[in-house]
Amino acid sequence: MAPKIQIGLIGAGMIGDVLINAVRKDGRGEVTWIATRTEKTLQAKMEKFNVPNGTMDYHELLQDPTLNAVIIASPPFTHLQMVKDALQAGKHVLLEKPMVINREELESLQQIVAQHPDLTVLDCSCRHTKLTPRFRMIKEMIDSDDLGEIYHIHQRGLTRGTFIEYNPAGAWAHRKSMAGGGPFLDLGVYDLAFHLGLLDDKPQIRSLHSFTRNGLKKFPAPSFHSDIEEHGAAWMEFDTGLTYYYERGNGAPCEAPNQTRLHGTKGSLRFSFNSWDPPELDFFHMEGGKEKQTTLTMPSQGGEEDNVELIQHFLDVILDGVKPLMPVNLAARHLEILFRIIEE
Repeated sequence: MAPKIQIGLIGAGMIGDVLINAVRKDGRGEVTWIATRTEKTLQAKMEKFNVPNGTMDYHELLQDPTLNAVIIASPPFTHLQMVKDALQAGKHVLLEKPMVINREELESLQQIVAQHPDLTVLDCSCRHTKLTPRFRMIKEMIDSDDLGEIYHIHQRGLTRGTFIEYNPAGAWAHRKSMAGGGPFLDLGVYDLAFHLGLLDDKPQIRSLHSFTRNGLKKFPAPSFHSDIEEHGAAWMEFDTGLTYYYERGNGAPCEAPNQTRLHGTKGSLRFSFNSWDPPELDFFHMEGGKEKQTTLTMPSQGGEEDNVELIQHFLDVILDGVKPLMPVNLAARHLEILFRIIEE
């Protein structure tokens, strides 16, 4: 039996727990180190997952020569330096989203990664997107020419809730200096990875117009301050002729289902791509010279399976040389668009 890949986890928050469980379910790796900021959290997580080594200084973790890879699951403002240190220590990296918090860091990250071509840096935005059965099903319909030329994408998802209500320990996600942005960076990396991935990421953006607003959400604690965008939209045009209307909001005044409409010259689709969303996919097309709507059922799976697929892909890249579905240079193209949306 081949020895297991030794993995260190940097950042022991909610997603860290999920990824440790995914590593265990895959079985080819094991988490042998945890790095987190506080002694209390460190001891609790080491005991909970029976991890033998722990530290409050991730540099100590990186000095272990038996460690093959690290998962960076700390807040985004820490990512750039951690990736640099991990690569210099010879470790493969699975990097939580968003990779960085601004365009300057994005440029630095790409330069750093390019200096270590023998090491894998996989961005986590292939989770819920390119790795899922729903993505494969819809892409097969596109590749089979069931829809003809895709000329317009419409995506809208609005909630009145925010990150802090989803994760009470996530106050950092409401600080632009720590998170980079709000729903466009938190969820937008998935939206663009899915939609543009369906088109093999061939369209290149030509123009973009957007708005964003914050100060819409009234938080129970008067002292709680959030400076990220809470609602926004963008109109994008690409060099292929593709247009894309994109609206996101967390903390918006009203709610709208997370839903995509994909329009082609032969047919259109209406669906929700998250694997926990309703599985119905509506296919609008012509049949026998008549307009027809066919409802298909997409595969359903939970977030746990999505994260197991992520870990499986990461280890496939390391162990078997599989082509990474979300390398840094591709994820950077999506992030550049998202930075433009929240900055323009």
